[in-house]
Amino acid sequence: MRISLSRKRLMTGIVILVALGASILYAAGRRRVYSPVQPIAFSHRIHGSKLKIGCAFCHENGEGRSPHMLIPSAEKCALCHQKVKRDSPEVQKILNHAKAKTEPEWKRVYGFSRSASVFFDHVPHIDAKISCETCHGNVEDMFPVGRVVDQTMGWCLKCHQQTPDHEVLIPNTKTTVNSLMGCAVCHR
Repeated sequence: MRISLSRKRLMTGIVILVALGASILYAAGRRRVYSPVQPIAFSHRIHGSKLKIGCAFCHENGEGRSPHMLIPSAEKCALCHQKVKRDSPEVQKILNHAKAKTEPEWKRVYGFSRSASVFFDHVPHIDAKISCETCHGNVEDMFPVGRVVDQTMGWCLKCHQQTPDHEVLIPNTKTTVNSLMGCAVCHR
């Protein structure tokens, strides 16, 4: 026995299937980790997990003078790699940059768009002893590095709300507020 569907029901079914398929594809795309191809196949897994080199050894911030954690220079990498794994093709790339006094064109994994008008400073986060993993995931086990933490405004605010030692009294009132919740803390 053949069941016939009205044209309207058939179209409704097709629309629902297309919407469902689009939703599944969208969700799958959102789960994909952003991991740009880098000019040198650097392994945080070898340097961080295996060799136990801490993040700040390579990604310094001028002892708190810079709000940014800096990408290590080719010259800094060459300090170790003049003697270590010198025959590796990837190490050869960094040594060639160091010799030419140039830098690889690394692609950013984390960062805020200019339109967000976010000013982020690593220094107060380091001073508060917030681990690198909190905001960047377990980078020391990654190869290649990917953006595994979705650093949205809501994500940042959730952490700022949980910081109890930043309560300030509003002048001429008996009301206290968390000073880390003000817009100007991050947006300038």
